[in-house]
Amino acid sequence: MRRHAGTLMSKPAAAPTLSPGGRGEKGQVTAMLVLFAICVLLAVIAVTDISASYLRRQATTSLADGAALAATEAAAAGSIYASPAVGYVAIDEAAAAAAVDTYLHGTGAYTDYPGLRAAVEVEGFTVRVALTMPYELPVMVPGVRDTTTIHATGSAVLPID
Repeated sequence: MRRHAGTLMSKPAAAPTLSPGGRGEKGQVTAMLVLFAICVLLAVIAVTDISASYLRRQATTSLADGAALAATEAAAAGSIYASPAVGYVAIDEAAAAAAVDTYLHGTGAYTDYPGLRAAVEVEGFTVRVALTMPYELPVMVPGVRDTTTIHATGSAVLPID
């Protein structure tokens, strides 16, 4: 500190530091916060869409399992004692397909899941039900498809006890 004519003078304040471009650091925090907010928003959207798709797939898998069980029970009704030595009931494919269709109508699946399609296949003593349906994602993002296709399968056999 210097004395100048009876008053105390302090050192002059340092000039603000400048970045190499000459613009100071003003606005840097705001830009980083905006970028961080965009990243968080995209993460929330991704988690929402993935969770919703997973839950829909779980519901579809349960529906396929129920349809396969209904198919084995209904399609085997006429042939329960046809081949007791084998240990399993023979399944009629046409009857299994009709039973799956009846089950899906009875549970309201065709109304609840528009576009639901079922494929029934009988291989040996096993009924396989494959369900596919379009699913509209809950959060739409520009530039990204807003629908996906859910696939699920279920199978069942009917043993003779």
